[in-house]
Amino acid sequence: MATNNTTEQSLTKKVWNLATTLAGQGIGFTDYITQLTYLLFMKMDAENVEMFGEESAIPTGYQWADLMALDGLDLVKQYEETLKLLSEQDNLIGTIYTKAQNKIDKPVYLKKVITMIDEEQWLIMDGDVKGAIYESILEKNGQDKKSGAGQYFT
Repeated sequence: MATNNTTEQSLTKKVWNLATTLAGQGIGFTDYITQLTYLLFMKMDAENVEMFGEESAIPTGYQWADLMALDGLDLVKQYEETLKLLSEQDNLIGTIYTKAQNKIDKPVYLKKVITMIDEEQWLIMDGDVKGAIYESILEKNGQDKKSGAGQYFT
């Protein structure tokens, strides 16, 4: 239990610190949550392939490893192309990525988010930990001037 609590606290802090950095660059918390969701789905798809031998739900050439291999403007371009392609899929993937757009246009920040996500194994992480991280971001989102929200509901 202590390990779960420590993991939850350290991950929440890591995710929140990056959100704060991005907010300083004009990226609101709502946009951050959206981008985090898109990227986490891709990472968890890669973990599903790696750990369980499942077929990727994401087309070849647009998977997590393809993003991880890039830096700079090439990374931004690949991420934008990936979002566009995934939004056009005629299945659950297309639904998840409906009208998906990149909101992190500075390569260094996009790479930081991707690297942070890559450092963890999200698929096997306890649901309470992921929920606590998400809830923490939503709570802080209520303080975001850009969103204008004063509170959130769960």
